[in-house]
Amino acid sequence: MDPKTDKKRLSQVQTQDLTESRLNDDFVYWLKKNGTNTLLVVLIALCAFLGFNFWQRKNLEKTSVAWSELGQATLPEAFEQIAKDHADIPQAAMMALLSAADLRLRQLQSGVLVAEVRDAQGTVTTPAVALDDAGRKVAQDAAEEDYSKAADIALKLAGNNSNNAAIVLLQSYFGRAAVAESRGNFDGAKQWLTKAETEAGTAWAPIAKLAKSRIDGLVALATPMQLPKNADLPVKAQPAANGGPAGATDLFQQVIQEQQKAGETPAPAPAPAPAPAPAPAPAPGSTGG
Repeated sequence: MDPKTDKKRLSQVQTQDLTESRLNDDFVYWLKKNGTNTLLVVLIALCAFLGFNFWQRKNLEKTSVAWSELGQATLPEAFEQIAKDHADIPQAAMMALLSAADLRLRQLQSGVLVAEVRDAQGTVTTPAVALDDAGRKVAQDAAEEDYSKAADIALKLAGNNSNNAAIVLLQSYFGRAAVAESRGNFDGAKQWLTKAETEAGTAWAPIAKLAKSRIDGLVALATPMQLPKNADLPVKAQPAANGGPAGATDLFQQVIQEQQKAGETPAPAPAPAPAPAPAPAPAPGSTGG
């Protein structure tokens, strides 16, 4: 082998070794200078990843609990409590508020605070509780507040786009109109129904038509009913002193009399008296004396 070639090869190997050694020294120097910070960044990223997974898993569990409680609730107070406990789950809170408001409105319409409960045999175990004036006021205020909060949540979830929240908004408007009607505030009810008609538009044409018919019906409800005066009331015919009809115009009494007459049977005629027997003829040869 040519000595010059060996010398050149040896020079290349030595140069490569020096380069690798310099790289190793640079890497070691970099680790000494920046290794702690790099390791800290890696640890922070790892903790963030693990924390995000833990947070996501806890949210899923909490969401599952919220919807489970929502499916088991039956009273408006229970639905309202679910909305408070799970306010950070807006979809569940919104549905809970709508359910509570609908139950409050049902109480106002039925006049019953708590419906009666019967067992399997049909026996009443818990009697119904009527809705008094104080309870009626509480139900009205709570229903209006629940409908309002549900509409606000729906708008927030839809990014203040009313078209995307139309279903919840329409239910809220109709509900608040019904509450206003229960208070006798027909002007307020008309305002909410007008908003519902406008919100429905052509996209929800049947609902818009329903709102229009409700508005037309409010006109009759808002018009006070005029009761006739006593002087304008017809006078009922008084019966005669003998208990008979008050005149020949009482058709009912005439029919009764005709039926009574038709039922009468004439008395049988008396039997004729028997004719006297003829006297016996006198015997021959007898003389009268």
